Amino acid sequence: MTSITINVSESISTDPVDLIEHEIAIPPSQTVSEVYEFFQKMPHEFLAVTDGGRVLGMVSRGQVGFLLGARFGVAVYGRKPIGEHMLSQHLCIKRGTPLLEVFETALSRHGDYFYDDVALLDESGNYLGMIPVQTLVRLQSQLIAEQVRLAETQRLELQDKNQQLFRSINELRQSRGRYDILFENSALGVGLLDRHGAIETCNQRLEHLLGIEVSPERARRLSLTDMIQAEEQGSFAQLLHQLEMLPASAAPNSGEFTFSLPGRGPRLFKLFLNWIQETGQICVLLDDISEQRVLERQMQRKEKSALLESLVGGIAHEINNKLCPIIGYIDLLLEEMQRLHTTTDLKRYCLIIRNSAEESAKIIRQLLQLSRPHRVEMSRCDLRQIVREAVDLLRFRLRNLDCQVNISLPDSECLLMADATQVKQVVMNLALNAADAMEGRAIRKMNLQVVPSGKHFHLLLSDTGCGIKPEHLERIFDPFFTTKSPDRGSGLGLSVCYSIVKQHYGEISVESVLGEGTTFKITLPCGEVPALPPIPQPFPQLLSHGTNGSLNSSRVLIADDEEFVAGLVQQALKMKLGCQIDKALDGHEAIEHIRQNSYDVIISDVRMPVLDGFGLLDWIGIHRPALVPRFMFITGDAGSVELNEKLDSCGVTVLRKPFDVETLVEICRQKIKTPAAAVAETGNNAAPDFVRREHSAPLQKLGV
Repeated sequence: MTSITINVSESISTDPVDLIEHEIAIPPSQTVSEVYEFFQKMPHEFLAVTDGGRVLGMVSRGQVGFLLGARFGVAVYGRKPIGEHMLSQHLCIKRGTPLLEVFETALSRHGDYFYDDVALLDESGNYLGMIPVQTLVRLQSQLIAEQVRLAETQRLELQDKNQQLFRSINELRQSRGRYDILFENSALGVGLLDRHGAIETCNQRLEHLLGIEVSPERARRLSLTDMIQAEEQGSFAQLLHQLEMLPASAAPNSGEFTFSLPGRGPRLFKLFLNWIQETGQICVLLDDISEQRVLERQMQRKEKSALLESLVGGIAHEINNKLCPIIGYIDLLLEEMQRLHTTTDLKRYCLIIRNSAEESAKIIRQLLQLSRPHRVEMSRCDLRQIVREAVDLLRFRLRNLDCQVNISLPDSECLLMADATQVKQVVMNLALNAADAMEGRAIRKMNLQVVPSGKHFHLLLSDTGCGIKPEHLERIFDPFFTTKSPDRGSGLGLSVCYSIVKQHYGEISVESVLGEGTTFKITLPCGEVPALPPIPQPFPQLLSHGTNGSLNSSRVLIADDEEFVAGLVQQALKMKLGCQIDKALDGHEAIEHIRQNSYDVIISDVRMPVLDGFGLLDWIGIHRPALVPRFMFITGDAGSVELNEKLDSCGVTVLRKPFDVETLVEICRQKIKTPAAAVAETGNNAAPDFVRREHSAPLQKLGV
């Protein structure tokens, strides 16, 4: 018999015990009359006849009534035992019989037997109770209704699933189309790799980026690992191995690797890798970032240059403001001592102070060269002497390092037109770097060699240090790039060297072998000494103490927020020219003075609070244009390349701090002594030529 599973709700019981109507049974020895009386007292239609719990048969109310209702029935059958008058057929089922089998057995009976109740037995065959056939019919009807309901539910569910399947197939087609579009038209190279890095499939973009063609027969032979440079293959293999151990929700791993591609050379790629759990593959996205990294480095250099320009400009302005009164008051002090015939020792002390201040000013100018190179102070110098002096300055450091220094110089002069101080700075920076690179090395040797070559001189400086990594060679001249710890270097030394060499129309290059040493090569053009411009001769008044009578009535306005600088200018002009001096702390205050008074000279700083020097000059150009030729700037630094260019092109005299008192006095003297009409005609030419040519160059010291 085929087994059929019936799914019914929990409200319909499938245990036959729950279908029992009663558990009444009678013994076979009970008389028919007694059974009749028993039926009269109960509502049940059938009773089981049992002996020791075993079912012998079954009697019904109708059967007993039929026996006793016949003529002479009571007399004939009334005292007979019921065991002799049981139904000819009865149905017994055991507990645990499948419900379908119960239905088939009980409801497939024919004739009057169909309506007989069913006796339920336990597993041992003992009587449990009587199940009415009506109960079985009703239960079957309920089950049929339940099955119909379930069938309808399943039909609706199947219909819904079919619709979902149709939508899923449609979405799958659309997804496949989108996948093909995105996969093949992606701006990134997309590929699937096995766990060892072999390419199993990829889009056309990846083939284009790598310069390969992935066909089914070649796919297993193309490995992404083999295309990566040898020194990076270990890192890539480790990255692949780590992917399998990451959870499914983990973000893709990424890394940058250099590929060696035929015909394209080394290219830097950004890789995004993710493990696909379902297929055991690795999804990789490739993006060529070679040009991006170049642009990023250029932007970083620009940002660093802008930051450096801002910082250095501010520092230069402040320090030059402090150096200016030092040099200026020393000049006044020297002149006063000369007038009083003071001892030579005091003059020597003053000269030492002045020379130190001037050296500090030179250092500031060198610092400014890092962000915006100034014009170098060219003079005739011997490259051999520069090298000797640089080594002498570092002799103590090199001796402590126990470094052997070998210098090879030509016998004849190696004349350059150069700024000797700056070239010396280059040699010292390179030597210090070499000394740092040789710390801890068994062999410490430094070789300096000057080699004439036609119209150039080559300066070679080599060491036996640790060398420079190949990936660092192209960055060593970048500002702030350094491989040293923060307390050992700032990354500015080689940047300054590069800037200085370029200003001298030279070249600097480097060759290095990691673990063996480094050689820097500087090439500088040799040059003929040009005719020097004549040094302006000072007016006689510069040599004498006191004032010129014609200048006593002159009036000068000084606009500067630095008290000591304004005080120096005031003292110098009063001593030298006997001028009347007014002072202002900013441009607005200066404007109020100009509105109330007439001035022969207006001296202004560039950087001032509230209203700066440019704002003051703009106001004068609009409201007092005749005073523009009598206007002059004194400044430590304008603050940026744009402001310095504006300063140089503004059409007025510019005197940079720190300046000589004689230079300041001579400019003011010429502006005061030039008639107003002549000033208006000559304009900026009223300033001495040497001031226009190089504002920061000191005059030849006279009378000291």
